Amino acid sequence: MFKNRNYLIRCLLAVAAASLLAGCVTKTVVIKSSPEGATIFLDGQQAGIAPLTKDLKFKPTGIVYEVTARLNGYQDGQTSIAYEPRKQTEYLISLDKFRKTVKLTSDPTGATVFLDGEQVGITPFTKELVFDSADRAFEVTLQKENYKDGKTNITYQPSQKTDYLVKLEKVESVSIELISVEPQHTDKGVKLALVRKPTLAYLEVIERSPNVASVTRVTANEDKSVRIDTPVVSPTEDVLLFGEFVQEEKGSTYCNVQKLRIGSTAKTRLTYGKYQDVFPTFTADGKRVVFSSNRTSSNPTLWTIKAEGPGGISMLTHTLAEDFSPSVSPDTNNCLVAFASNPPDAEEPQIWSVPMDGGMETQLREGESPQISPDGRQILFIRRDKLTKLRQLWLMSVEGAGETQLTQNTDYEVADARWSPDGKWIVYASNEGLDSQQLHNWDIWLMAANGSKRTQLTTNGSWDDGPCWDSKGAYIYFRSNRGGAWNIWRFQPILPDSATAGSK
Repeated sequence: MFKNRNYLIRCLLAVAAASLLAGCVTKTVVIKSSPEGATIFLDGQQAGIAPLTKDLKFKPTGIVYEVTARLNGYQDGQTSIAYEPRKQTEYLISLDKFRKTVKLTSDPTGATVFLDGEQVGITPFTKELVFDSADRAFEVTLQKENYKDGKTNITYQPSQKTDYLVKLEKVESVSIELISVEPQHTDKGVKLALVRKPTLAYLEVIERSPNVASVTRVTANEDKSVRIDTPVVSPTEDVLLFGEFVQEEKGSTYCNVQKLRIGSTAKTRLTYGKYQDVFPTFTADGKRVVFSSNRTSSNPTLWTIKAEGPGGISMLTHTLAEDFSPSVSPDTNNCLVAFASNPPDAEEPQIWSVPMDGGMETQLREGESPQISPDGRQILFIRRDKLTKLRQLWLMSVEGAGETQLTQNTDYEVADARWSPDGKWIVYASNEGLDSQQLHNWDIWLMAANGSKRTQLTTNGSWDDGPCWDSKGAYIYFRSNRGGAWNIWRFQPILPDSATAGSK
């Protein structure tokens, strides 16, 4: 019996040894992940979802199972499972999210940072980013005034890349809307209309023209939505007027006349109400202002108002025509007002005159934008060429006789002509010059009173128009969108040598 027992033990040991050699040792393990739900891979083969219970078989050669836990939004976690220690049966794999700390810089610095459209800071900007997956990309936008938006993407890979530099491209120009009141041809004749057009504004305000000096901004508008009309300066003091268009939320637009004392940024309203109060001009003594307004009917007429102090508004013209763009003669005793008018069914604007104190209106010629000379004897005016439809500059006597065409071409236009106080020079706006893209660009120009010595004054590339002289002829004021907003500017013109009014 004892002998048989020893034999049995030897047989069992042999079986156990054979089992080990055959790889029959088994260990039951539980594989967990934090967070739960990771997919478990054993030696590269998908085995299940954590928490996972698994019977693992081991050979006596020290085999080790390589375990990988994979969960969307997290980096793969790994561990190893060996037979020893036999008592360790639970294995926890902690997963880390895809994350890295990045630093965003811009050239130039100080750009506003947007991550996936959300504003998060200013460059230089440091932030730890957490990625939903290895191929997740954050869309980065950098914004800085006067620069184009800079963009880049940040992904987790390569994980060692943490510094991102975005170079911003400077914006040289922007498009700004111009609003003006202009005569337009319709099926019912020529009519005044509110005209909107895009204009190019260079953000650089420097004027490199050799023909101007001391270029200075007079108004302090920084709002790109504000639409300023062309200026006029008092003949007796440093005060200027200009219209300012206001666009209401419902889409209607009106214009009031603003007054500004030169050297101050505080403007005051001269006219009130939701009307089109446009084309203001001073009387020769500077005490009254004549302007066009539609305040009593759909067709605008001429009105007068005191330049200073309280006083009512008086109507100057009383016809069914559209009266606009007045100019007042220098004779305070027998004052005459020349103006443009669109009579009913007229095919072109016409120039009329009327005594300042009231009286018979007189038709002179076809044309617009009349300007009476400082001696009260001549009128500058604009007329469209019948063939080219381009506006050109003309001259006639105050009675409408002796027409003379001062500009004649087929490529460019002339507008906003004004006399110098001594009558020797005419300043005007023209698109004769070319900008950096070789497109005709509106600038301020100068000529002698007989049409000679044409000289380009401004060359900035922005839209410059509406020039006028101060009372002493020292400065020319004009409207410009340079810098990205409409403002009134001024400069000292460098006049051509040996200028006289009557010589070429």
